Order: sequence, then structure tokens, then C-alpha cells
Amino acid sequence: MQRAVGHRQFSRGFTLIEVLVVLLIVGMAGSLLFEGAAQVMAMQGRFNRQLENLRGQSLRADWLRQVVQGLQPDYHDGRNKFRGSAKEASGLTTNPLSASYAGLAPFTLAVQRDVPRGEMVLRYGTDKNAPELLRWAGDIGRLRYADTKGEVHDSWPPPLGLWPQLPEAVFLEGGQRTAMWLVVATPYGPIWPKPRPVDILGSMGNKP
Repeated sequence: MQRAVGHRQFSRGFTLIEVLVVLLIVGMAGSLLFEGAAQVMAMQGRFNRQLENLRGQSLRADWLRQVVQGLQPDYHDGRNKFRGSAKEASGLTTNPLSASYAGLAPFTLAVQRDVPRGEMVLRYGTDKNAPELLRWAGDIGRLRYADTKGEVHDSWPPPLGLWPQLPEAVFLEGGQRTAMWLVVATPYGPIWPKPRPVDILGSMGNKP
């Protein structure tokens, strides 16, 4: 008679070395994942800051456009006729950045250099503490003025010729020599003041 020999089955578990190897792999993978997530979050944070900065710059550029859109001519004997140079423009606007918004008021735009910070500033006023409309890195900043033919001038009115009181458009150029940008603002009002009786009738217009 043959005796049946029973076969034992042994279950083999993980050794300590195998467990350590698995833990090491999991730890390295987790570290890479956390590092990648941190980089993504940092990139997202920088993107959000840049986006907010661009939105802020866009809003401030809109302030410039609103002031120029409200330009109004002054009378020939007035003290607020529009004048423009590369660093300053002044006149009358119905969109002043003040409590008298939507009321005709004098204004001045001034392009200034912030030497300590190496930046340019466009201010609503000539004082160094005047409100800032725009601030940008670089050493280039100037105002220019276009006529009805599309020709651009460094001052308004140009030195020669008969010109309307208001230009067709006002340009703000800024940036650095390798990266320039341009903001264009267009007046919506008339280019000549509305005639008064005294302008039509002369001295007789002052009589009751």
C-alpha cells in the first residue's frame, strides 16, 4: 500500500527590505507630486498677480481715455485752451477725475520720471503727489498728437499752420526701447467751441 504524502502550502509574506523599498518608492513619488503641485500653485499665483496687474493697468488706461474723450475746446479768449507737449497736456474736459465728474473742468496730464525706481509715471496733475494714472518700467514716456490726416506731432497745436483747438487723437507711448506700447485716446467733443453771441456780433453781443 502506498501512503499518500500530503503537500503543505506555505504563504510567503513581504520581507522587511521589500517593505522598505516600497515605502521609499511611495515616498519619492509623493515628494515629486507635492513638488509638482507646489510649482503649479506658484505658477498660478504669479499668473493671477500678473493678470490683476494687467487688469489694473487696463483700468488706469481707461481713465486716460475717459479724460481725453471728454475734451472740450475753450473760447479763443479763454485760459484753458488745449495745449500739448511731449511731457504735458492741459485743457478742459467733461470727464475730470474729481468730484465734479461730468462737469466741465480744467485738467493737466504730466509724464514724469521716477528716477529712484527707474520708472515712468503719468499723473493727473503736475505735482509729484498728484494721482497716478499709469506707471511703467522703462525710460520712455511721451504724449503725441494726431491731426485729421493721421499725421502725428510732438506738440499741439503744431508750430506752423492753422489747426483746430483739439487734436484728432492723443497718444501715450511708453516702455523700453526693446518693448514699446501705445495707448490711443480720442476726443468725442467738438474741435471748436460753440459760438457765443459776442463772437458772432462782436461788441454788440454784449448789449442787452
